Amino acid sequence: MSKKKKQSKQGTFALCITAGLIVGLGLGPAFDNVLVSAIAGTAIGSVAAWMLTRK
Repeated sequence: MSKKKKQSKQGTFALCITAGLIVGLGLGPAFDNVLVSAIAGTAIGSVAAWMLTRK
């Protein structure tokens, strides 16, 4: 049972980080800096995944 729960957490982290990265890359031209927006999107995705998977 715990193995399924662990995989679910990993999937949530991967989904949130990937979504944040894609949104960051998409908003990059709007802010004239793709690198900063991609890093910010990844960080926001990581925080969102942590908040969704914490107990």
